[in-house]
Amino acid sequence: MRAPALSVLMPNYNHGRYLAEAITGIATQSRPPDEFLILDDASTDNSLEIVAPFLDRFPFLRLIRHDRNQGVIAASQRLFAEARGDYVFAVAADDIRLPGFFEQAMAMVERFPQAGLVFGMLRRIDQEGRHLELAGAIRWREALYADPPRFLREYLLVQPPFQAPCAATIYRRDAIQEVGGYRAALGSWADMFAFRAVGLKYGVCYVPVEAVQFRVLAGSFSQTCNAQPRKVLDQIARATAFMTSPDLRDRFPADYARQWRRAMRWRVIWDYFLGPEAPGQPRPSFLVRNLRRLPRVPATLFLCLYRGRASP
Repeated sequence: MRAPALSVLMPNYNHGRYLAEAITGIATQSRPPDEFLILDDASTDNSLEIVAPFLDRFPFLRLIRHDRNQGVIAASQRLFAEARGDYVFAVAADDIRLPGFFEQAMAMVERFPQAGLVFGMLRRIDQEGRHLELAGAIRWREALYADPPRFLREYLLVQPPFQAPCAATIYRRDAIQEVGGYRAALGSWADMFAFRAVGLKYGVCYVPVEAVQFRVLAGSFSQTCNAQPRKVLDQIARATAFMTSPDLRDRFPADYARQWRRAMRWRVIWDYFLGPEAPGQPRPSFLVRNLRRLPRVPATLFLCLYRGRASP
């Protein structure tokens, strides 16, 4: 019986600064990928020059190019369609993959082929690579397989509602195709939704190792969306509509869908009211912080009443 094949999928747009480190972290794993697809989404920087020498060095690496920029969701959908592996790992071009994750993750899915995905721990880092927090499963300390009820009970219901370690997640390809891959209507939360939809049908494998360092950039796709609270509330409404739709409601318990929606709405509205704080800068006094929040009070009240648009 052959070992399952792994495809790594990397969309890239103008991340030449980080690209060499990102490619090296994947291509030099102790268990290398069987296929590594990079899609350049019409970059205007030196990304293509960075990729070129790797193409000769690693025969499993293939470059795909868009003539015009189509955005990260379209790029990811193209990569999912091109992939031929039994498992797929969708990665960002500005993140850092750590050694050993593929070997441990693929060993787990060979032991538990029923699992829809396998994931590890994720560390957030800033633009310069300085370490921020490390995120893993609160309840789990060892490698394991969790069936759907256990995944719901011991992970989804105890982790923060907005958390999904998608940058450290390998999916079984047929399982993520079954839920529509990354749905464009969900924007930056498309991967978060897929993570839940797959795990709640097939269960998950977990390996308690730091798999990836996730770079938090001010101008990133997800950061840009999170700065627009009304847009994010629309995405929450759409995700809830998908959870309760006829083709997926057997996966998402109704109580969980309602609880997730309520918790997510509160988090988005509260974060908007608190406002951004510049990392690395002295924190203003309590009085100054609250004076700065006063102009946001009317918009915050509006967001409390806004239910979100479930249709794109």
